[in-house]
Amino acid sequence: MRALKQGMRRACIGLLLFALAGCSDGNAVIQEPPVYRIQSGSDLTLFTATDTHYLAPGLTDGGAAFRSFLAAGDGKQLEYSNEMIQALAYDVQTQRPDVLILSGDLTNNGERESHLELARHLQQIEQSSGTRVYVVPGNHDLLNPWAQSFKGRRRYDTESIDTANFRSIYSHFGYDEALSRDKESLSYLAAPADDLWLLMLDTTQSRNNAKLGSPQLDGRLGAATLQWIDACGKLAAKEGAQLVAVMHHNLLDHSELIQEGFTINDRQQVTDTLINNGVAATLSGHIHIQDISTYQQGSHPIYDIANSALSVYPHQYGVLKYSAAARTLDYSTTRLNMELWAAANGSKDPNLLQFGTYSKEAFSNRSAKRSYARLSANSIYSGYTPEERWRMAETVGRLNEIYFAGTGATELPAVLSSAGYKLWLDAPADGLKHYVLTMAQREKKNNQQLHVQLP
Repeated sequence: MRALKQGMRRACIGLLLFALAGCSDGNAVIQEPPVYRIQSGSDLTLFTATDTHYLAPGLTDGGAAFRSFLAAGDGKQLEYSNEMIQALAYDVQTQRPDVLILSGDLTNNGERESHLELARHLQQIEQSSGTRVYVVPGNHDLLNPWAQSFKGRRRYDTESIDTANFRSIYSHFGYDEALSRDKESLSYLAAPADDLWLLMLDTTQSRNNAKLGSPQLDGRLGAATLQWIDACGKLAAKEGAQLVAVMHHNLLDHSELIQEGFTINDRQQVTDTLINNGVAATLSGHIHIQDISTYQQGSHPIYDIANSALSVYPHQYGVLKYSAAARTLDYSTTRLNMELWAAANGSKDPNLLQFGTYSKEAFSNRSAKRSYARLSANSIYSGYTPEERWRMAETVGRLNEIYFAGTGATELPAVLSSAGYKLWLDAPADGLKHYVLTMAQREKKNNQQLHVQLP
């Protein structure tokens, strides 16, 4: 029955034409050909993933240089980068959402080969499932000086891409079918359905990357782009469509510890612009944690859903369901079905067949070992036994695991009652203790589910 329903809805797309006549702002690039959309009154399911950090298999031989790179990293499972994308494709093919959104940091460090390989995966997803894919760049994706390949004990610089390359490579994943494109950035307006439109916002700044020697961390939306958003908002209101915004950088703060470079510059101005144009929810990434924040302007709330990184434990993505009749959005998280994909493809790799357990242990142990090294090197902890320092370090690893997964509401109480955490309460004051106590005192809200009543 579901397959029949999907087929009927897909058939409707081919029958519906929409020729854009509005959005006449001078900063907008208008698409002339008709755009095909799902008919009004249809419910929609959207998958939303971020920070895939895809690394093309041909860029590494898995040798010493690559292993050293992984050891110094933040927990991204880059050695299974290709398998994670294939597992995501498996989830899309089996569940057939209407839309798949990737909100930036598509590649590890902007390698041209990674972009090209990922685009081929996305093309296969669209062709095999009928799901429409939309992307925007993240700060790692453009003109990245860190673009490298790995062979043996050495790293080699490899080609990156610019904005024109990005638009060309991902032309079939939003740009070619856009109702409107911003002249000043890689932002565009997409309409997968009559009732629900996607404001795909490019918040990256890459022009100074070569001078910086690194990808610029912070993000912004310029004045001309904000004017373009206003024009898109007027068009959406005229056509009776609800806007959902997508961007890489966060609209709102999601951490008491980390804000600068992650929350978008001029946050208030951007927030006001989105609210004034009827946006009730934004989807973001960048910070790699699962967290939902809200801002209230009079009677108009706006929610910023920061999805955790697909490339990092717990390897989850968001599911956004739109109800046309109820005028609601319902968001929840689901974990990548790596184990099912691995079994279905006859994999013999035990890490893939037990990927959830493998990745969780690797992530938590990495955090714990780094914390243990810091504790052992700091003389103020010399009075603690190795066993006590390890318990304290394990607490840090567990808190990080909860922080990234967004499961504090259910899992934090067990950590707060642990022997390791109690040792932290009496520990000397320093930066690591401040980090632990701040993490432990985070608001115990539900970061994995959200119900939004649309205006």
